[in-house]
Amino acid sequence: MPARKRGPKPRYKVNVAMQAWDIAKAGAAITLKVRHRGGHLGTIEIGQGSLRWKPPYGRFKRIPWSRVADILNNQ
Repeated sequence: MPARKRGPKPRYKVNVAMQAWDIAKAGAAITLKVRHRGGHLGTIEIGQGSLRWKPPYGRFKRIPWSRVADILNNQ
């Protein structure tokens, strides 16, 4: 039987972690660690008040939901 061909490796990989059992609780957030084939791209934290982005070697940058909506609508 010939060897099975494999498709290309995935370009991006996202790990998801919940910090609380219920997202409605104060301070709860979903953390997404985004990786590329070459390494870590950054971390996204999604909460009730905002979305926060952190590059691999930096601090979190808060992005309010109104700005996220503007960015997504203009793409």
